[in-house]
Amino acid sequence: MKRILIYIFSLVVGLSTFWSCDFETDIYTAIDMDNAFGSAQDIENALNGAYRNVGSYYYRGNRVIAIGDMASDVAEADASTGHFVAINMWTFTDTSGELLDAWTYAYKVIDQSTRGINGSLELLNGGNLPEGDDARLESALSQFYALRALAHFDLVNLFGLPYKAGGNNSQLGIVIVDQEPIEDFQQVSRSTVEETYAHVLKDINSAKQYVTGGINQYYFNEAAIYALEARVNLYMHRYEAAITAANKAIELRNSNGVDNATYLSMWRSTAISGEDIFTLVKSNDDNLSANALNTLYGSYGGQVSQFTKEKFAANDIRGGLISATNHPGKYDGIPSAAAVSNVPVFRLSEMYLIVAESQAQLNNISAAQTALLYTAKRNTDITTVADLPATQAGLLEFIADERIREFFTEGHRFYDLRRTGAVATIAGDDQFVAANFVYPIPSEEINAGFGVIQNEGWSDNLPNR
Repeated sequence: MKRILIYIFSLVVGLSTFWSCDFETDIYTAIDMDNAFGSAQDIENALNGAYRNVGSYYYRGNRVIAIGDMASDVAEADASTGHFVAINMWTFTDTSGELLDAWTYAYKVIDQSTRGINGSLELLNGGNLPEGDDARLESALSQFYALRALAHFDLVNLFGLPYKAGGNNSQLGIVIVDQEPIEDFQQVSRSTVEETYAHVLKDINSAKQYVTGGINQYYFNEAAIYALEARVNLYMHRYEAAITAANKAIELRNSNGVDNATYLSMWRSTAISGEDIFTLVKSNDDNLSANALNTLYGSYGGQVSQFTKEKFAANDIRGGLISATNHPGKYDGIPSAAAVSNVPVFRLSEMYLIVAESQAQLNNISAAQTALLYTAKRNTDITTVADLPATQAGLLEFIADERIREFFTEGHRFYDLRRTGAVATIAGDDQFVAANFVYPIPSEEINAGFGVIQNEGWSDNLPNR
């Protein structure tokens, strides 16, 4: 009888013990395919397993986020500790552990989500479910599709060249997983970037089809699905679609945001704030400890760059999150546990900035200013749209800087540089264009010999020192 390997967790859908740095990824149980998912509870346990891997330090608990900052101009690693120095100094190779971690764990999430989707559909199609289980299964289906879309999107933005507006996007993307999971020893091939993005959007639409209410910002809720759609469309330069999705996410989140005092304090709490659309939650008993972003920017000596610090005006309250020694205060933990910090996936601020940038790209100056004011007024010298740039070029430049001010250490900058084609000073190269660069596929994957081919010439586009 055909058998599959799935992760077994004792967790149910409460996320107070969502994931742990002590999780041993080799602990699994072989279960007969026919009995893998026999109930809605089995599906929800598997869903928790997928979330656990999303929040592990190998994926969005650290690696994908830290790469987004440490590979850019907004953060600096401490050479004396060695943590993320190779990424920060651009001396990594195709054997670098951070890249292998991101590749492996994003695909774990994709695999778990695909198996969960298939199991959920089988149960729903089989009928004769206990009362209420159909809604539970549909909710899980929506989240599985959304998580799978997010993982494909993260992977293609690390290991594929950026999506080109109105151009040929036949550049190599990643290995797409759709209806069936990839089994051991199966031969595979990489899709194109165009095909990868199409698959991401297809999964987002499937997530919308099955979405149900009643889940909060610790889960991939309906607003978060639209937030992902907005981000994806922004990266595709589909500005009208990005505006529509971002506005829908804002509408569904139904929050007025936070005032300045709350903005500064929300980073020291694991409670949901008016800013959160989807956040990875932590608890006192369940944190990433030495592998937390807190530790990277704490005892491991990571800092924001002077370049970042100089982006803040004197009366920008966000500058208060950066110490005199350039220590960022977004992951300083809660009073009782320094390593316990939520890790935002989507915030309300991102949606307003997506609207602002997209409207500016479409040369809708007034609409861009209106959306931009949501974050810009965190500089208390800015009180009305009259205080904002009034030209397309001025707005786009301001928005690029505003994304630095708003999202430092949240993992956006490297990916922003790639999607916009902007020139930046990276690893001593003051004319570096990240859009020309793509990370190498981990050598462990290439050497396995199952069809994944390397990004040829990836090292030709490293910074010129």
